[in-house]
Amino acid sequence: MTGQPLRDPDIILFDLDGTLIDSVPDLTEATNRMLSDRGLPPVGDHEVRNWVGNGTWRLVERALGLRDASAGDPADVREAYERFHAHYAACCMDRTRIFENAPELIRAIRDRNIRTAIVTNKPDVHAQRMMGAWSSLLPMDVVIGQRDGHPRKPDPTMLRQAMEACGSRTAWMVGDSEVDGLAARALGLDFIGVRLGYNQGRDIAEMRPAPSLVFDDLGDLLAWFHGRNRSDPRMISP
Repeated sequence: MTGQPLRDPDIILFDLDGTLIDSVPDLTEATNRMLSDRGLPPVGDHEVRNWVGNGTWRLVERALGLRDASAGDPADVREAYERFHAHYAACCMDRTRIFENAPELIRAIRDRNIRTAIVTNKPDVHAQRMMGAWSSLLPMDVVIGQRDGHPRKPDPTMLRQAMEACGSRTAWMVGDSEVDGLAARALGLDFIGVRLGYNQGRDIAEMRPAPSLVFDDLGDLLAWFHGRNRSDPRMISP
């Protein structure tokens, strides 16, 4: 793919954490409450930021592995995972913020009669709660989070499910990490990367296969979306 103009799809699929919202402060808080329950020292936002993207089970595994060399027993990880989620349910909207220009971007897309959906490795219970609270700012036709017994991205299943739920044949995927891009490419979809989030410290433009487009923030993506039929210096061809 190149930086050529893209045709309007039936639906645009969005990752959530690191793409439309910054959830690291609350994820860090829940992680540290879980670690405190186990008598372990806290971690910082910068560490958690590099652990986000592959689901909260992996986040908990990474937190335990860093702070407890004996961690690794599946039952032990499961107990820590359940504690983490109990804490996250209590604080998941305390300091999480919607990125600048996210509501305007979603509004512009929907004003063009393109559907919008969330496909996230965040557990479905939390994704549904948060998007329900923000339904007026970030309206979505469908929200799909990670559920027990269902594969996480980079498996493309949840992307396919969102498209099927909306009767959509064509789609773009917008996300901040390689797992988003790999899931999109598995279905032959265009992937638009944003440099806002949690790609474990790597530039999303460097992933392979390369994104169709990469933007520094949602404001640049919004500007391109409004004027993408003309040459735009904010459009980056990796």
